[in-house]
Amino acid sequence: MKRRRRLAIAVLALLGTLLGAASGYWLGRASLMRTAGSGLASYAGGLVVHAEEYSRELSGIQKAFNPSPFQFCSPDEIAKMQALTYESLQVKEIGRTRNGKLECSAFLGRLNPPWQERAPSLVLGQGVNIYANVPLQIAGLAVGTIVEGGGVSAVLSPTAFDHWNRPGMRYMVEIVDRKSHQAVQIAGDKLDTDLGWVLSERSTRGPGMAPTEIYRARCSHVSPVCVVTASSTAMLIEDGKAVLWEYTALGSIAGFGLCLAIGQFYLRSMGTAQQLRRAIRREKLSLVYQPVIELPSRHCSGAEALVRWSDEDGVAAAPDFFVHLAEELGFIGELTAFVVRRAIAEVGEILRKNPELTLSINIAASDLEGDALFLLLDEQVKQARIAPGQIALELTERSTTDMDSLRCAIQRLHEYGYQVHIDDFGSGFSSLAYLHELAVDAIKIDRIFTRTIGTDAITASILPQILALAETLQLDVIVEGVETEAQAEYLIQMGRTMQVQGWLFGKPTVATELPKYKGLFQAETVL
Repeated sequence: MKRRRRLAIAVLALLGTLLGAASGYWLGRASLMRTAGSGLASYAGGLVVHAEEYSRELSGIQKAFNPSPFQFCSPDEIAKMQALTYESLQVKEIGRTRNGKLECSAFLGRLNPPWQERAPSLVLGQGVNIYANVPLQIAGLAVGTIVEGGGVSAVLSPTAFDHWNRPGMRYMVEIVDRKSHQAVQIAGDKLDTDLGWVLSERSTRGPGMAPTEIYRARCSHVSPVCVVTASSTAMLIEDGKAVLWEYTALGSIAGFGLCLAIGQFYLRSMGTAQQLRRAIRREKLSLVYQPVIELPSRHCSGAEALVRWSDEDGVAAAPDFFVHLAEELGFIGELTAFVVRRAIAEVGEILRKNPELTLSINIAASDLEGDALFLLLDEQVKQARIAPGQIALELTERSTTDMDSLRCAIQRLHEYGYQVHIDDFGSGFSSLAYLHELAVDAIKIDRIFTRTIGTDAITASILPQILALAETLQLDVIVEGVETEAQAEYLIQMGRTMQVQGWLFGKPTVATELPKYKGLFQAETVL
């Protein structure tokens, strides 16, 4: 009996080890593929940003000659083209065209007779033509790409994207005409992809694409550029052998010592931070929404999403505490992503039916680093079929101390169509400089100033000054903490349209209760 029991235990242990090893291998492989996909997506996003900078430079060159300060193809105009070519890292030659002919260029000078242009490879809107694989006189008849529009042609540098080369990764940069569903490659390797898949930016493999490759696509929202990145799965597995062996070994140990692993996992998961991360992964947090009311009309103009969480003992945690904890430990991005997905999912239909309403979502400054938040917002807004302008992203004032790193990110949010608000204004590092430099849409005045209305507090005089500042800078205003009719009347007497939040008009509530606030306060002032 003992021998059989030992044999059964040995067989079970062997099966557990084998199953654990197999599971570990496939988990390791999936981790490699997931990491590679994320890296490829980030790589593609960076290439898109570079392509957008490239596009802006080409637009600047075209504007320099439309109108031109010099006579067409005069020595002064040719000198201007030579100077711009010399200064550019992205453009190898600039020319002037008229009636389908190249009349002069920085490198070749005045052409007599003018050169007849070939048929364009792609015609974009506003008279922009793309010529691909054109023999270039300036490069010993090597072929290149020319962008022509507004009577100005520019030869693109064949090395413009070379500094973006990465080991084990390939890329393809295309100029795309969405109307005609045509594309022309201007840089990188030729990758066999489907244009419909590229434009969709899906992570799943498109039709006709090699099953031995991982692909990611990203398209610009401000220029007709799309980028596809790719990497070989065989190379990833070869390079990731150490990772696969580690996962396999860990899987074997897990299969053999399951009880010990469970015990260790339990001990590791006791802390608050682990509970919070686990709650985020399992989507155990909830959202409530506080109505935003416009004064003096008292119409509901939107709502702010507020996250709530109770730990595994059922004790409600203060939002300020666990949000700060997530920021400190570096997983605030996971919390923000959960709030974005859940809020748009819960309120999307309301926003779709009421395009005048706005959903405010709090974010951290670190959320604006990289492309993750931008990609998530774009995905969720498209799925919900709402306008980006219906989403307002609120940054706390303390997040605005590093203006240099935020300026470009806020500009990018504006280019996508989102609103940007400064939350808790007046409680942190107030200055005219950051409001001007960051070019936000609105400021949200902290409740500490609302409480001084009608009192003799020293800070009571600050609120009118903030309102005057906002009016001077043409910023919208949202006032927090309006809890009495006297406070509301005071704000109405200021003589400008503004938005308010507070228990006078509504406590935070679930999404399904929000529709009742639309138009409710035209006749009523309290709930």
